[in-house]
Amino acid sequence: MVNPIDMNADAHRLDGQLLSDLWVFRAAGRFGSITAAARQLGVTQGAVSQRVLRLEARLNAPLFVRSKSRITLTDAGLRLMESMTNVANELNNSISQIYQQQRGALVLSCVPSLATEWLVPNLENFYREHPGIEIFLRSELITWTAARLDDEGVDLAIDYTSTVAHDLHELASVREMLFPVCSRAYLSKMQSNASEPIVLLHDDMPFAGGSANREWDDWRRTTDTGWPETPVTDRHFNLSILAYHAAMCDQGVALGRAAIVQRLVQRGELVPATPYAPVQGPSYRIVTHRPGDARSPVRQFAAWWARTMTDTQSQMLGLVAVVE
Repeated sequence: MVNPIDMNADAHRLDGQLLSDLWVFRAAGRFGSITAAARQLGVTQGAVSQRVLRLEARLNAPLFVRSKSRITLTDAGLRLMESMTNVANELNNSISQIYQQQRGALVLSCVPSLATEWLVPNLENFYREHPGIEIFLRSELITWTAARLDDEGVDLAIDYTSTVAHDLHELASVREMLFPVCSRAYLSKMQSNASEPIVLLHDDMPFAGGSANREWDDWRRTTDTGWPETPVTDRHFNLSILAYHAAMCDQGVALGRAAIVQRLVQRGELVPATPYAPVQGPSYRIVTHRPGDARSPVRQFAAWWARTMTDTQSQMLGLVAVVE
């Protein structure tokens, strides 16, 4: 016969099932929602509920107070959640340190258009300056928090935004400069036929949570102009680089971000569409949840990024002055 005391001891011994259930419990506790936890973990709501119930039965203690709209941690749940948070942080720190020691690699998330038109073309310069650091680049438009960086194993993120999550460290920021751009052919068309409607090309997601007309409205307000005075036709895209490519194909006027369009203007594929000087827009911000010391790869990359971005903008503003 099995001793009940031994069975009780087995219930609290760490094994694969208990570790798995604890991880699911942590997700549910962090989000305060079974539905949100299921979405984050990529499983069904039923699977999360069953795992939590199994854990509660195994510990013989309720971990959540359940209501229609959300779940709240009990005292036992709070104690377990604190322990799980500490364990997860320790594990992630160790894994990150081992990976970086072995390969010197940083996982970097960057907003898509900046990644495509600026970061990739400039990365070789970073590798020449820092041959011991490798970058694994992810291109995505995400609102980052410390918890999300932690969960997805991302060391650094470059956002285009006016604010930063309170639990992140901002290592550097560069204020973007905005000005309308189009092809030479489209500029000639506007100048020769002032009565023809002008096509405005919109990036409907300039940053996470941004609205379709946000950048153009901000530009008009800052320049104190109602340009264009003629009737307008609008075309919409979900990335600024798509709007710029439409502009290069003589389809209209896009609102250029200096860092992204610098190479396109330098090659003559885009030109300023108005006589107005560039105006300030939102900022690119490089953020992390683990900044390290001054010599850490995270800070070395952030310093290089800020310096090189500033150089790019200076070159862009010089090009605009020459065109004008």
